[in-house]
Amino acid sequence: IGRTGNKRRRILDAALCLCDARGSDATAVPEIAREAGVATGTIYRYFKDKQALGNALFSHWRQVCSTLVLAPAPASIPAEARFARRWHRLTLFARSNPAAMRFLELHHHGGWLDAESRAADAAFAGGLTQFFAEAGAAGAIRPIAPALATALTLGAAAGLAKFSAQGTLTADAATAGDLGDAVWRALSP
Repeated sequence: IGRTGNKRRRILDAALCLCDARGSDATAVPEIAREAGVATGTIYRYFKDKQALGNALFSHWRQVCSTLVLAPAPASIPAEARFARRWHRLTLFARSNPAAMRFLELHHHGGWLDAESRAADAAFAGGLTQFFAEAGAAGAIRPIAPALATALTLGAAAGLAKFSAQGTLTADAATAGDLGDAVWRALSP
């Protein structure tokens, strides 16, 4: 972690790095401060406690992911092309930010998430679910609950990230594209 630049950003980067390496529970605030190159007290100027830091980290990365994945696509293009665009962006986010993807996947169900973090997560899932509801209404996907289509999509993306981290798969654009095609075929009528 660099020692210049925005302190809040350095703290978030250090927290993500350490939480990814050790897990959130095993990462202490003084370790985050040391990694960020700030005094421990500095962290408490930005965040009330470790839970608030974790929520800020979660909300930040969920917003980055949401902005990328849920960027509007022209309604005039077919649902399959809109899905491919969202899938590409989701897997691009995962490949570009693997630690953030793992953090989001591990913590989206956490009881320590505050209302803002839960709302950011719900908005992300809701954006995908809305897309699948529209695709279903247009007959572009089989008649299943839109939330199931969202679960299938997010589960596949999380699996790709997991198996890539383990070295079982290479999460390159071609592999991601193959998995996206498989997900779409599973949803197609």
